[in-house]
Amino acid sequence: MKNGEFEENVTFNLSDIVQFISNKIVAKNILVRNTCVIQVLLLDFGKVQVYKKSPFTRFIYIIEGKAEVVINNNSTFMQKGSSILIPGTVNSSIEANQPFKMICTTIKND
Repeated sequence: MKNGEFEENVTFNLSDIVQFISNKIVAKNILVRNTCVIQVLLLDFGKVQVYKKSPFTRFIYIIEGKAEVVINNNSTFMQKGSSILIPGTVNSSIEANQPFKMICTTIKND
């Protein structure tokens, strides 16, 4: 699919579609546009997703499990249902102290 791996106007259950792979980060595009990308990411234990400074803000929502978000060397621990906005003007990372699933919406700043 050109703009993501999911069809518009069709319901889907992310928990059924994406599964953990041992020792991997799994990313599936839900929607891809010039100014916005929506992805579901699964991080297995010990994996780290690093984000460098960029012109994008990221909205993170934890679907399942627990994650550690590090923004400018400050840790925030998140669990199922937690959300956070990460400004693009900082270095950040998301660390899997246990396997977890999240939605990451990346939005280009004006």
